[in-house]
Amino acid sequence: MHSPPASVRHWLALALLLSVFSSEAAVRYVSTSGLDTNPGTLAQPWRTIQKAANTVVAGDIVNIRGNGGIYAERVTLTNRDGTAALPIVFQTNSGDPPAILDLTGFTPLVSFSAVFRITSSDYITVQNLEIRNYKSTGTEAAQLQQIPVGLYVVGDCNGVAIRNCKVHDIWQSSSTAGNGFGIAAYGNNPTAINGLVLDGNEVYNLRTGSSESVTLNGNVTNFQVTNNTIHDCNNIGIDCIGFEGTNANAALDQARFGLCAGNTIYNIDSKFNPAYGGNFTTGGDNSTRSAPGMYVDGGRDIVLERNRVFACNFALSLGSETLGRVTSNAIARNNLFHHCHVGGIVMGGSELSNGGATNCSLLNNTIYGNDTAGAGGGQISLQNYLNGIVIQRNLIATPASFAQLILNTNTTGSYAAGAINWNYYRVNPSVPYEFYWNNVAYSSFATWRSAAGLSKDANSTLSTVSLGLVNNAPTSASPASDFALTSTSVLRNIGDSAVAPFTPAAGEKDYFGQSRVASSRVDIGADEYLSPYQSWLDLYFGLPDGGTGAGTNDDPDADGVKNLLEYSQGMNPTLSDLALAPTTSRVSNKLRLTYHKAAPELTYSIEQNSPLSGIWSTASTVTSPEQTNNAGLYWRDLPLGTTHNFYRFKVAQP
Repeated sequence: MHSPPASVRHWLALALLLSVFSSEAAVRYVSTSGLDTNPGTLAQPWRTIQKAANTVVAGDIVNIRGNGGIYAERVTLTNRDGTAALPIVFQTNSGDPPAILDLTGFTPLVSFSAVFRITSSDYITVQNLEIRNYKSTGTEAAQLQQIPVGLYVVGDCNGVAIRNCKVHDIWQSSSTAGNGFGIAAYGNNPTAINGLVLDGNEVYNLRTGSSESVTLNGNVTNFQVTNNTIHDCNNIGIDCIGFEGTNANAALDQARFGLCAGNTIYNIDSKFNPAYGGNFTTGGDNSTRSAPGMYVDGGRDIVLERNRVFACNFALSLGSETLGRVTSNAIARNNLFHHCHVGGIVMGGSELSNGGATNCSLLNNTIYGNDTAGAGGGQISLQNYLNGIVIQRNLIATPASFAQLILNTNTTGSYAAGAINWNYYRVNPSVPYEFYWNNVAYSSFATWRSAAGLSKDANSTLSTVSLGLVNNAPTSASPASDFALTSTSVLRNIGDSAVAPFTPAAGEKDYFGQSRVASSRVDIGADEYLSPYQSWLDLYFGLPDGGTGAGTNDDPDADGVKNLLEYSQGMNPTLSDLALAPTTSRVSNKLRLTYHKAAPELTYSIEQNSPLSGIWSTASTVTSPEQTNNAGLYWRDLPLGTTHNFYRFKVAQP
């Protein structure tokens, strides 16, 4: 083989180099003042986001300028793949206000019509955008064909992330029915939507008709729906769906292996939804209020934890709307479900023509003051086709009016002995209450526990005493911290027995993100009480009761300061930060001891031993009272003289 002439070799090398550079990742820019014929640089940006969507390659970052103007365009990203190491990112340019995609005046296309659509694309991130004002329009017949969507993920997608976006005013305007979504993922391909992340988004003011605010439907797996805020919508907040025929393969037609955690959902109410018999203005009655804040409708293997749901029609529903199909292996734990309109938690199919739920658990939830409308939905309602259900260590506290606690109004399920246990029921002392089992009402705790011979609630408590919460009368407007336990709470350390102690799941935390067990026993409800020192140990070691490196006298950072003293001074026990440690200095003819009091519940004292007798006692020679600069620093002055005195600074737990 003969080599080409040198001039040809140089030309080929240059062509190869240009080819490499043309496909390298780049930072691209879009601005309402740009042109799509520009190169997409900061100085010469593109005009449309769609131009970027048609151009990007793996590793590209598209900075969308948010410093003026509106992007009135539908964006479709199809068959554009990033990689795990080099994702494609669409985001508001750093330092700008959020870039806004506003479709005011646009008519949605037939079927699913999205403001931002991601189709069969891998490792795409969309973040810090605002998407708004996409509404069905035209005749009633036309609107029923339109399905407006804010953000839509569909087809074969891997590693898609939607973060910190604001999606609002997406409306299905039909006066009878129709569908619309805020964020939707539809796995209609044989290859799943895998690894989807929806994190930190705000979704609100939606009219979704028969559909949902945030939906994962069909072949969607290994997903995370975390830290989102969803509010003021006229149907379901978050829905994980199976068996609607979204995927042609029934074995894949099920959202699964997912995590829904840290979400806040409120004001979800279908009373004003025409699809449920209401209307947009005056609304219907309680019979039209059927929207849960969270719903697993045919999904499986899903953990729902540390969510707060309030002022919705229901807090949570676990079931299936397809006869012969079930939601399975769903775990709802450490959630705060309170002050919902019609009821708290609903499990199973609402009719004999629906499906049900199997192997689902309600664990350590705070279920407080639901059924505010007096509709009779109770705190927990057990409906049709339930099997393998576990309800344990929940706080179930009723409103001031007539209290319905657990309602099992059918005979279509089966329950193991002890499946309902270790719960704490708090009822108003002056108000009657009732449980239902197989459609029989029980107005005493004893008869409820013996009903059907299932050893129900053998270790549970029904009480009228104060719970010992931070606020013993929280409302729907209360901050979550009002539901935390105080040191005197009756819920502390009563969720298990010494013979069979509770073991948290791997990585499980309480509602506030702290260890699930403290003081060697688990508390009932969503919060685990930790003393301030336990919280400090938990923050740095994950060991509120101490352990290797977390003992009071341990010094894991080897800076000479033991853990309790580090805690008292506001120090970090994993870093050497001696600048915060107590110090001594000479001031005139006195020895000044300077220190912090970061933990006011501790006692702080100075002791002396003169001479080294081995007996320490409170220093009697302190010549001045404790002084402070009112900025966290304190000091005491000790005498200096010819007598040998030994002093030590002591902190102790009460």
